[in-house]
Amino acid sequence: MFAQEELLAQLGDGYTNKVVERLRNFAYLPTGIVHQLAKDALTEEWGINEYALEKYLAVHIPWSIEQGKFTNSYNQFYVTAGHLQTRYGTPLYLVFGQNNQGEPPWRLIKAGSNIKAPELPVSPDIPEPPTIPMGKEIVMMHDHILGDNAERVPFLSNTPLVAQMCAVSGAIQWSLNRNLQLSYWYYGKMQYLVPLYLENRENIALAPDAVAPIQINPNSLLVRTVLSPDMPYANARVAVHRHDQLPPWLLDAWKRIAQQTTNEQIEDPEEQ
Repeated sequence: MFAQEELLAQLGDGYTNKVVERLRNFAYLPTGIVHQLAKDALTEEWGINEYALEKYLAVHIPWSIEQGKFTNSYNQFYVTAGHLQTRYGTPLYLVFGQNNQGEPPWRLIKAGSNIKAPELPVSPDIPEPPTIPMGKEIVMMHDHILGDNAERVPFLSNTPLVAQMCAVSGAIQWSLNRNLQLSYWYYGKMQYLVPLYLENRENIALAPDAVAPIQINPNSLLVRTVLSPDMPYANARVAVHRHDQLPPWLLDAWKRIAQQTTNEQIEDPEEQ
């Protein structure tokens, strides 16, 4: 039997954006098993070599351990594959055994809806993001938040800097007033992703011009950067039970670029 404290110590610090690397240092995930898991689950786009799926697992497996949502036997432990299910609504499970070949300490030995375990685990809770304090100042992380990424909002490139900042701030407030924000995982915490409709607001089912990750501070909403609509998919995906709970524009944007997106872009979209 394995205590929660032992597994947490093997996982290491959760304050990192390199969550796949963290998971790989904890457990070896054979490519074939991950691929089969993608086939068994409801059909969705996971990108090249299912790297977005690996990131999804790299967030949800630690959540299961941190929340005590795992079961074990004398030489194995069991977690759900996050909230993934088969086409018939059956939960998908992961079986980890001790890695007798050395590091990392664990090895994924099976994934599927039919596993043998003394007790089946339950899915982890997806943490709630903090409450948005309405009426607080919207602060840009730096003055050139659009200047450094002008290609993401090209129609603002010739606009004065102050006008750019006012446009982004106003678009954020407009979306927040209509509850268009999405839960968004970043650096071990839940925050928000806000769509920016800057050119047209007639149909919010269509993709926004850009999106802004925001951090909730006690006295302000901090805008870290501006992203194109497809970039933050993997970080938004971990925050919902099913991919179809994400807005259609995000699913469409991700589907168009998923097979061209690098591991680095999936791992940390805000650094690209």
